[in-house]
Amino acid sequence: MSEQTPHAEIPESTEEILRADAALRRQLRLFKALAGVAVVALLAGGGYVVYQRHLGQPVSILLDGKPIVTLQNQQTATTVLAAAERKAAGFDVGAKDIVRLQKVQFVRTSGSEPIDSPDTAQDKIASRLKLHVYAYAISVNKRVTVALPTEDDANKTLTLIKDHFAQAPPDAKVIGDPTFSENVLVARKAVDPARIKPTPEEAATFSWTPPPSKDYVVKPHETGYAIARKNHISFSDFLIANAGRNLNKLKPGDTVIIQKNPLPLTVLVKKQFQADEKIIANAPESEAGLRTVTYLVTYANGAEIHRDVQNMMTIKKPRTRTEL
Repeated sequence: MSEQTPHAEIPESTEEILRADAALRRQLRLFKALAGVAVVALLAGGGYVVYQRHLGQPVSILLDGKPIVTLQNQQTATTVLAAAERKAAGFDVGAKDIVRLQKVQFVRTSGSEPIDSPDTAQDKIASRLKLHVYAYAISVNKRVTVALPTEDDANKTLTLIKDHFAQAPPDAKVIGDPTFSENVLVARKAVDPARIKPTPEEAATFSWTPPPSKDYVVKPHETGYAIARKNHISFSDFLIANAGRNLNKLKPGDTVIIQKNPLPLTVLVKKQFQADEKIIANAPESEAGLRTVTYLVTYANGAEIHRDVQNMMTIKKPRTRTEL
């Protein structure tokens, strides 16, 4: 059986090799050109976005569909809105802690509207914003009273209130810890910014100092909500202070009451003290006798509400007239 020699590959001619090389070079040039176009398009698109946000078309901020201010560009509008929300909140607060009660829109304008300065725009927006802010609220019988920026501040407020009434007259030994007669709870909630107090000391005083009351004359185009915000009180407090009135029909010249509600807390404090008393109350001192009585007295916000006798010790027995 004879062996067969494999067919040898026929080498390509020099001309064919050159043609293949030229075709490959053309493909590479085309790919580079397409890649360059893509990069230019990407850079142009990104540049357009940056231009629109920072240097481009003016933007109006709308609240519930109503134009409030017009800013130079979207970036300025975003910055101003965030600053206005912090101002309306009353303290430095993050965007995640704000609950908007209005629809907020950014709308590009034709450029014919006057441009507001950032400071002016911030004031305009802050005065018209309706929002709630997450803070640590002190709820009394399930009703929010005041709120603090942190949980520690809220708990310190309650401690200050208890300490205030524990130190109130009379000067006697405090038995046990002061307690609240109401159901009191501290929880993180979205609340009206007017209810947020910056410090525990300011919040605590509302439990023993009656908030001042004043009359306010309604100005043209003012609503009840705007009046409450302007005077830094919650709208619910405004409604309570003006109970029985239709605040949806306020007219210029009408007079409304501005007053914050106090903290409706009752602090119960038990104090122990001793008193020397006659054994026979209406008898002369020489006949009445004398005893030392130990009392446990319960006070509610400084006023006595209950008294128990814990112990009595006779110092001098009473004397009858026959003994005299």
